[in-house]
Amino acid sequence: MASTNNDILNELRSLQAQVLQFKEILAEEGYSVAEDVRGRAATALNGAGRKVQDAASYAKDEAVSMGTVVRDHPAAASTALLTAGVVGGLVGYFLANSSQPVRSSHWNWR
Repeated sequence: MASTNNDILNELRSLQAQVLQFKEILAEEGYSVAEDVRGRAATALNGAGRKVQDAASYAKDEAVSMGTVVRDHPAAASTALLTAGVVGGLVGYFLANSSQPVRSSHWNWR
């Protein structure tokens, strides 16, 4: 009976050692994966930052070129803005009047 208890205790100690070993392996893998994810996220953020910076630079360049055109040709610029406003207003008017109101029933109870 005593040898059976010793065998069980030895087996439990062996299992505890294996569990601790697995725990250490999982912790190391977790740190490795976390570092990999952190590196990928940093790379993605740097790439996104560069894209945003490029877009902002492009928008600034376009604004400068538009400002130059408006300064050189103020009459043409005001005519273009007025025309765009009138066309936008007409499109909005026609879109608003193109749809028929939805009737809730076929009978008019007036």
